[in-house]
Amino acid sequence: MPMWKIGADGRPIKVKETKLPKEKLLEENLEDWIARDSSLLGEPLLIVGRQVIIPDVRDRLDLLALDPDGRAVIIELKRGKLKDPVDMQALRYASYISKWGFDEFESHARTFFNKEADPEFNFNELYENFCSEAGADETPEVNTDQRMIVVGSEVKEKLGSVALWLREHHIDIKVIEVDAYREGESLFLQPRVIIPVEVSRFTETGRPVKGDVSRPWLTDGRTWHLEKRCSPKTKEMLLQLDSIIQENLNVDGPRWNQGGYVAYRIGNRNWLYINTHASVLSLDILVKIDAFKQSELAKRLGVEEFDKEQSHFDLPSSVYIEKRSERADRVTLRIKEEFDLESEAFLEFLKEAYEAFPFAKE
Repeated sequence: MPMWKIGADGRPIKVKETKLPKEKLLEENLEDWIARDSSLLGEPLLIVGRQVIIPDVRDRLDLLALDPDGRAVIIELKRGKLKDPVDMQALRYASYISKWGFDEFESHARTFFNKEADPEFNFNELYENFCSEAGADETPEVNTDQRMIVVGSEVKEKLGSVALWLREHHIDIKVIEVDAYREGESLFLQPRVIIPVEVSRFTETGRPVKGDVSRPWLTDGRTWHLEKRCSPKTKEMLLQLDSIIQENLNVDGPRWNQGGYVAYRIGNRNWLYINTHASVLSLDILVKIDAFKQSELAKRLGVEEFDKEQSHFDLPSSVYIEKRSERADRVTLRIKEEFDLESEAFLEFLKEAYEAFPFAKE
């Protein structure tokens, strides 16, 4: 569909369509525009790398990003027609990136933001702020999965067929065509998502409402957390943890109706939040100021310590304590598969944390 502008006399005037190669623009120009403002691709993305070299194989991908779900996004760009090799490139890069941990992303982000020698640069804080601004309930782990965005001026039939097949087999690939228009010295871009095909917003008009499918945790939060958020292992851990809490503490819960966490309340306030993930359960517990010391608690529970200055996503089970308010500290206990939920030390900690809840009388 052409682009129009309204002239001074009120008449619509068609803006001249052009092509990026015709404008003598290179892939580097398209790459630069997206690196400057990733919303050009129609979604929130945190760009963390440009012309990223893959070790050993020496391949180089155009742009590397993270989305608010913690997925690595491989962005491949072509100023001309999107031809067959592009899809294989993107798949190859996704397979390489799938092996990366938090440290690799942090390293490339330092380079991208020109912060290699800056001791104040905190990638974890940058990532947490991005997720928060994008509306995420909590900060997911880095590289929870991988997806691909392929961008160019025209999609060839073979690539389109491959991309649709990949989506049918649950491989997340998006294909974007970029239309260009020229008026005098001004160049206009119009990105359009070609794959996946947009579903009309009118398809549900008139149908009976069967629950909020956009927020499934509101209709069946238990299934959402156990089957969608958790892996089989963290599902087992969550059920075991719930059993321990129910048998030993007088709390109201679990409350399953949040997208990112399960909550337990004391009185009318949340005491414990269990943030659900595929590889870890993160317990946030509100306690009175100075009820616990971080180093002592770590030793007592047999876990590592972490703080916000560390890249803690790849640590084993670990604990961190921070001041939440004038009355409360927040104990964050991240438990992984090796953590012993049945230990006496953990049960005693839960009971003490329960007694140390700072808002019990409210």
